[in-house]
Amino acid sequence: MADADKEAEVNANLDDDEINLIDYFRVIFKYRVMIIVLCVLSVATAVVMSLFLPKVYSATASIVPPMDVMQRERGFTGGLGGGNALLQKAMGVTSIADMYAGILESRVVADAIINRFDLMKVYGETMFRSNVRNKLKKSTSIKVSKSGIVNVGVEDRDPNRAAAMANAYVGELDRQNKRLSAGQATSKRIFLGNRLKEIQQELSKIENLLSREANIKEMLYELLTREYEIAKIEEAKNMPTIQILDKAVVPEIKCKPNRRRMVMLSAITALFIAVFIAFIREYCAKAKGQCS
Repeated sequence: MADADKEAEVNANLDDDEINLIDYFRVIFKYRVMIIVLCVLSVATAVVMSLFLPKVYSATASIVPPMDVMQRERGFTGGLGGGNALLQKAMGVTSIADMYAGILESRVVADAIINRFDLMKVYGETMFRSNVRNKLKKSTSIKVSKSGIVNVGVEDRDPNRAAAMANAYVGELDRQNKRLSAGQATSKRIFLGNRLKEIQQELSKIENLLSREANIKEMLYELLTREYEIAKIEEAKNMPTIQILDKAVVPEIKCKPNRRRMVMLSAITALFIAVFIAFIREYCAKAKGQCS
């Protein structure tokens, strides 16, 4: 008996659900004209807006660190346990690609791009340089892939300027990297030069040194001399510090505005809003009828 009552209750609930669904469809059908009109108006508005919105183009350049640097990096991180990212992070190990991304996102690089392309004028900013930096940051995408490739993407209304700016980022990275490397090499050369002078002074008094200590000083002097010459070469060389995988080319197709996406989103949004309005109107009509 209990099973029969339970089955009857389930059937009753199913019948109620079917009735509710039918009522919903009746409301939608009743206000179908309003729903269709709102959807058409929304789609038409989206189409018109997409026609008047400025076209935006995107250009991307890809770079990789020198292969010898990447090999040394892989050998070092491999010694830390290969893919143990937590261990590498705890020891402060940063990949050369991440360092490149940091340089590209720096203020000094942004200012160089702003000056080169006169972005204060392009972006219509006459007072605050920080506003131009923010606009440039929003228009620039810097991503590092798992394989260590750095992608620099720039969006701009002018396709030629978009490609030129992406390539300018690459050139500026190379320039800043050379500057930093040269500064490190100079510091190393100065340190080695001062140390060599100290060893020379000590060797000038070799008669006061024990034979073993004198041999150590002579070996140290030879080692420092070689390192000093290497530091001078590193300081003087002007070779590229990065490798360009893909140079940015002038884009032929706009990336924004995406007319199809705008139309689809506006149509779906309008449909939901129109259906909601239909149910609100139906509820108000029923409430008004009950009150009268």
